[in-house]
Amino acid sequence: MFFRRSLPVDRVAIGRSFSRRRRDDAIEVAQVLGISPDGFGIPHVRYELTVERPSSRGVYPAGTKVLSLSQFSVTYPESYA
Repeated sequence: MFFRRSLPVDRVAIGRSFSRRRRDDAIEVAQVLGISPDGFGIPHVRYELTVERPSSRGVYPAGTKVLSLSQFSVTYPESYA
């Protein structure tokens, strides 16, 4: 069983960007737009996702997404500058 390294959830803040590299070498960049609890009090991150493809040297918008804060920290473990 493989475990991903997650980032500390206290590092996730509005305006910060995080990333992950996909198997096809594309880089997904998630810019945090907001953090708020759902009806059960579970914090969720609303973020704008873009995909950078080095093969085509393009940046493609992938829309606004929402993940729980804990899942976001596992999915996008790297800070992006």
